[in-house]
Amino acid sequence: MGCTCKSSHTSPSVAGIEIDDEELALFVERVDKDNNGVITFEEWRDFLLLYPQEATIENIYHYLERVCLVDIGEQTVTPEVMSKHIHASRYLIAGAVAGATSRTATAPLDRLKVVLQVQTQQARIMPAVRDIWRQGGMLGFFRGNGLNVFKVAPESAIRFYTYEMLKSYILHANGEEDKANIGMTIRLVSGGLAGAVAQAAIYPMDLVKTRIQTYAGEGGRTPSLGSLSKEIWVQEGPRAFYRGLVPSLLGIIPYAGIDLAAYDTLKDMSKKYILHDSEPGPLVQLGCGTVSGALSASCVYPLQVVRTRMQAQRLNKDSAYEGMADVFRRTLQREGFRGLYKGIFPNLLKVVPSASITYMVYESMKKSLDLG
Repeated sequence: MGCTCKSSHTSPSVAGIEIDDEELALFVERVDKDNNGVITFEEWRDFLLLYPQEATIENIYHYLERVCLVDIGEQTVTPEVMSKHIHASRYLIAGAVAGATSRTATAPLDRLKVVLQVQTQQARIMPAVRDIWRQGGMLGFFRGNGLNVFKVAPESAIRFYTYEMLKSYILHANGEEDKANIGMTIRLVSGGLAGAVAQAAIYPMDLVKTRIQTYAGEGGRTPSLGSLSKEIWVQEGPRAFYRGLVPSLLGIIPYAGIDLAAYDTLKDMSKKYILHDSEPGPLVQLGCGTVSGALSASCVYPLQVVRTRMQAQRLNKDSAYEGMADVFRRTLQREGFRGLYKGIFPNLLKVVPSASITYMVYESMKKSLDLG
């Protein structure tokens, strides 16, 4: 007794599930032990004997999805239908934890960088440090960090997940399956697009965070997230939440592209030429993150200064900037070329350990979540 299963003659929706031809083929392949395209009575019986409780077609299919996640040998392959969703959540978790950890560890340097960036006079580090301490003590260095973590966790999650998915998609589109064949161009494009997607998704939170960090209220008190967001919405309109988005995207695309591509390339080179195909440890990951972070941050720092100044300004002021070009023009006229690099030293002090910690935690999370 046997039945030939052909997906073109099957209507899975009748059974209460939605499945395309590729997924159906994977299902049949799992049940069809001898791979002859026919599910015999014995094959179906053996499969059902391992299936608990109700043996409806819908339950069988979803049970098969779960079973395929169990690693029972080197030849076991997780079906793409499940890996797309399971790996998605794992990459998101790994990226979120990495971003939140690194940002909290470097929060004081981030606050100092933002304060220096918005100064139009000569920026000095020690006076800025004293001002921050005078306004809020030790907690002053962590002003806005709760919102920072709230912003950076999803941003990092989206960026890493999008990067991994874009690399796989581009390789698949080019007919390549081996990730060892990935080149610098694919890494740059994937990293840049991933950074743009993540930045656009969380930009309003980034703007509010900048306003909180640079807020100059009475008695050093800062408004709550809700009250400041409401104030921006009422006084400046919803478009204000996206002020500075263009220079931000112009900066994040090369920044994320260079950062992710450089880290991946350095890690692969160290694995191949230094570690002789051994997996890089935490120190190597820290080193690769240090170089990639410093390189990418230095390349796009002027755009970060422009973005921060556009975010921090209020429209009801006579001195408000008219746009990105106006920020560049006024900064060069008043402060010279060095004005575009104000705060770069504390920024590098923040970016280098931040990138290192991010990548080290991300790699650790990937191993913990069985992402390789």
